[in-house]
Amino acid sequence: MMKRILSLIMTAIMCGCILMMFTGCSVSVTPNNYKGWNGIWQDSCLLDDRNLFSDTQRQELDEMIQEKSRELEMNILIYVNGTYRSDYDTKEFCDYTYESIFAPDTDGLMYYLDLSSKTPAYDYISTSGKAILFYEGNRNNIFNHMDLYLPSSGSSYESDQIYRAVEEFLNQLSVYANNRSTSYYHDESKGTYIYYKGDKLYVTTKKPLILLLPIWFASAIIGLVTALITFLISKGHYKFKPKTNPSVYLSRDSVNFTQRSDSHIRTYQSRTRISSGSSGGGGGGGHRSSGGGGHHSSGSHGGGGHHR
Repeated sequence: MMKRILSLIMTAIMCGCILMMFTGCSVSVTPNNYKGWNGIWQDSCLLDDRNLFSDTQRQELDEMIQEKSRELEMNILIYVNGTYRSDYDTKEFCDYTYESIFAPDTDGLMYYLDLSSKTPAYDYISTSGKAILFYEGNRNNIFNHMDLYLPSSGSSYESDQIYRAVEEFLNQLSVYANNRSTSYYHDESKGTYIYYKGDKLYVTTKKPLILLLPIWFASAIIGLVTALITFLISKGHYKFKPKTNPSVYLSRDSVNFTQRSDSHIRTYQSRTRISSGSSGGGGGGGHRSSGGGGHHSSGSHGGGGHHR
């Protein structure tokens, strides 16, 4: 009975392992594209494509943005737009502009203020690194709050109004900072997942544990059911009868060996000629082609837009 139980357990483990392998749950080292924050808060700034602010205002806003960057330990770029862009082009522009200044998969965000007179105006927040987990779930709250400070589409505005709006946006970043709004984020366009494992942030194609647990649990259940069915079928087919000992059919006194010998009916000799020449399989000295270096795929981003 103990052997049967052990066999059942081993079958269940084997089935579970096979199912986990098929579902892509094998244990492996998690690759990580996360770059973090380089600590250079001076790179954070405001870009005024609308030429809305005076030099003094722009300098003051830069100082506020850089102070917030140092406080939150992430890059911050605020872009005041004066050029018409479609909603899709706005997203692409924000992701690319952030990376061109701060590099892919670093901690930070870009806030795009649409003052191009497009109707409706389309503001956008592009997040990267830890900013994805902090602000993704709170992004709409930030947009709705900012509507109280920004002009509606087609309305006139003054630089002082937008100045105060930028100040309030920085305050909103502090409100939602260091409070993860989601446990993980899936960037479907890149096929990557952003999540914390312990205190370490990962930007990787490997799924987080919270998504793997249901698959492992289902695999274990299926493995146990498969093993149980296999056990019951085998038990019903073979009935596990006691092994028959062939010695019960023989009488020890009736069988006597009087002579033992080894006789060979035929004798063969196999001979193989060894060639004296060496077989020269010269492995051709191909050269490694130089790849087209310099091309880097863009990193993973969260974010989204808001019409006002």
